[in-house]
Amino acid sequence: MGIVIPLAPVLGPILGGVIVQGLDWRWMFLINVPIGLAAILLSLRVVPAGPPTRTRATSPRLDVIGLALLGPAFAVLVFALSQATGNAGFGAPPVRTALILGTLLLIAYLAHAARAGTRALIRLSLFRSRSFLASVTVMGLTGVMLFSLLFLVPLYQQRVRGHEVLAAGMLLTPLGIGSFLAMPVAGRTSDLIGARRLAPLGGLLVALSAFTYTQADARTDEVLLGLVAFATGVGLGLIGAPTMGALYRTLPQDAVPQGTAALYIINQLGASLGTAVVALVLQGQTNAGRTQVAAFQHASRWVLAAALAVLLTGFFLPGKKATVATAEGSPAAPNGTNYAEEPSN
Repeated sequence: MGIVIPLAPVLGPILGGVIVQGLDWRWMFLINVPIGLAAILLSLRVVPAGPPTRTRATSPRLDVIGLALLGPAFAVLVFALSQATGNAGFGAPPVRTALILGTLLLIAYLAHAARAGTRALIRLSLFRSRSFLASVTVMGLTGVMLFSLLFLVPLYQQRVRGHEVLAAGMLLTPLGIGSFLAMPVAGRTSDLIGARRLAPLGGLLVALSAFTYTQADARTDEVLLGLVAFATGVGLGLIGAPTMGALYRTLPQDAVPQGTAALYIINQLGASLGTAVVALVLQGQTNAGRTQVAAFQHASRWVLAAALAVLLTGFFLPGKKATVATAEGSPAAPNGTNYAEEPSN
């Protein structure tokens, strides 16, 4: 599952470059029709149906109130972040209004979830687990790093180095290859040594790559940039698979759907935040009269900061002794030991 998080977004700029250069611009949207149909057909074939073992009386009810609060809250917040890249930034009235509305809806959901307990759409007790909180935080920061780079690097290749759109997208290929190769290895290795040792290493690789971008200009060797992109992909692979494995390994079975929802919501919020901040930094640097090279170097420091945050947060992930959590949402061994708090060997 971890492969799709960094790999699929890398394929997007490549496909987008093909569409922009060779097809009508409307295909930027129409391409989602066959992709959506393929997803529907594949889901009908490969996704198993739930076992019909529960009666209607014992089946958990959908948290309609939570859904009505949490869905719009994140939608409005993502809208605010996407609109903040305009000329007025976060000071624009529509952005401020959306931020306030999204925050109020989120606060309302937190109050509702505190009352609903285990019946909440995403129960708050999950966040009492240090391993769960560290996992979703790392995946949120991974969204910041990945989508900041996916926004920043193609623009750098086009505006600073003069590449066409398709070439700029293709130059992200080493990132996807590195991630694709590292993910399975990292997943198997994390079963042996735990996520706590792999995720910080991945954060360090991305940090070193981001530091290279802070020094890059129009004369930087293209081979070096390809190696940097590959190292970034490897770093993301070392982060993604172990972190997701740690999350699923320490959640009770009945909480996996809620934990998955929380993970992907926070990851997408991180992606929106990363894109918005990078765009704002680039715009602010340009408005201040900086050259394009200086603007991109300055914006890369944002990615460097996110990577360093992953490096530090990764040390709070569980070690190799992490096991499936109890039904109450607190990772514990049969004897009551909290593996989420236990140092790794």
